[in-house]
Amino acid sequence: MSNPQTIPSVHKAIAVMRFIADRTTPVSVKELAYSLNIPQVSCYRIVRTLLEHNWIQEEASGGFRVAFGLAHLARSYSEIEHALHTIETPLRQLSSQLSLSAKITLREGHYVTTALRVEPSRPNAITSPVGYRFHIGIGSAGSALLSTLGDEEIRRIIATAPAEVRERQRETDIWQRVQECRQSGICKEMGLQHPFICAISGLLRLTPSVACAVTLVGWPEEFAGKRTAQVAKELRHSIDAMQQLLGTVAE
Repeated sequence: MSNPQTIPSVHKAIAVMRFIADRTTPVSVKELAYSLNIPQVSCYRIVRTLLEHNWIQEEASGGFRVAFGLAHLARSYSEIEHALHTIETPLRQLSSQLSLSAKITLREGHYVTTALRVEPSRPNAITSPVGYRFHIGIGSAGSALLSTLGDEEIRRIIATAPAEVRERQRETDIWQRVQECRQSGICKEMGLQHPFICAISGLLRLTPSVACAVTLVGWPEEFAGKRTAQVAKELRHSIDAMQQLLGTVAE
């Protein structure tokens, strides 16, 4: 909490919310102030603010518990979780059919995060953990997600990207993948960032307001010759099937 770029009062409000959420019985302002070492006047003001926004509710006993207003904030995330669960089976089928690793990637600002991952049943498949985060300017998944943005926003993102984004590629490489995805619905990254890793990505409308990248990843020999075209074809078919299963359209 000593970071000068953060706000101490917000840290305290978050601590209050966590304390209330962890308790199975209503919590008083006095207990909050004592347990969290927050001045009682400050704690009272935090509680009144949270009440005003319906993040907590006051019980007849005078204690406080989490209110439905907070659940409303998390509703969009729950919708994403449900959608990910819905497409997990077809993603596994795609991975098994092509014997390639498959993943779902979501955009978080200037970065993308692996939200779902499945690997084929063979010992040397390429793997990466769920939660793995990297800059949106790297790889086919990032470019697929960039393709949903306007050109000016893409330029700003690239201009402020860390040096690692340009270590193994040029800005024109990123734009080439973006245009490829806009024109054909998929884009490829054949070992540019990592010489021994190839990937093909396409866009899927996960919820009415959230798009994700569906990506197949493998070794160079798994994309040799006509194999790339076959993988791209099966990826498109799978994305179409997932979209029908989800039944979502853009807002």
